[in-house]
Amino acid sequence: MSECQEFAEAALVICAASNSFWWVSPLVIALSACAAAVISITSIRSNKEIARKRATLDLIERSETTEHYQSLYKAFTDVRKEDGGFEQLKSVTNPQLLEQRRKVIAYLNHYELMAIGIRKGILDEGVYGDFMRSTVVRDWHAAADFVTHIRTPTPDSGTEVPANKAFSEFETLAAKWEAQIKREQKGALRGPNKAT
Repeated sequence: MSECQEFAEAALVICAASNSFWWVSPLVIALSACAAAVISITSIRSNKEIARKRATLDLIERSETTEHYQSLYKAFTDVRKEDGGFEQLKSVTNPQLLEQRRKVIAYLNHYELMAIGIRKGILDEGVYGDFMRSTVVRDWHAAADFVTHIRTPTPDSGTEVPANKAFSEFETLAAKWEAQIKREQKGALRGPNKAT
């Protein structure tokens, strides 16, 4: 057998082999595309989570350091600790108390905005909750009666139409976090070796 004949037979074998495995190349391309898609989706999710945590930390940092927020926090805390507390802000005619009421409502709006951000997935609930959970629950309980007053349309509530949704996101989140705190406390009382 000559070299030319051997070469022709080898080419026929290669040709036959390539015709019988025609599906290998498209399969490799499809698998590569799927792998790229999975990597892209994972990367996008990871970047979204990082961005959500960063936004949460930025909100916490701004809340803790800006003069504006600190004045709102002080007004809220002063009212919370005073005798008469929020009751004095229900029917206000004194300009000084009107300003304090405005700051308290602005402080409550901060909580409402934070709760909306958590529900919408813009802020990270775990990060914010680890930092502020018990404070949010405490502040909700302190202001709940005042919020009920705001929600009722009366001349001194500041509204003439029902505002029954006022601070509802804050209320919902505070109730959720309060339940979590109670579950954790109950679990801590049982101890680590007892069945749940």
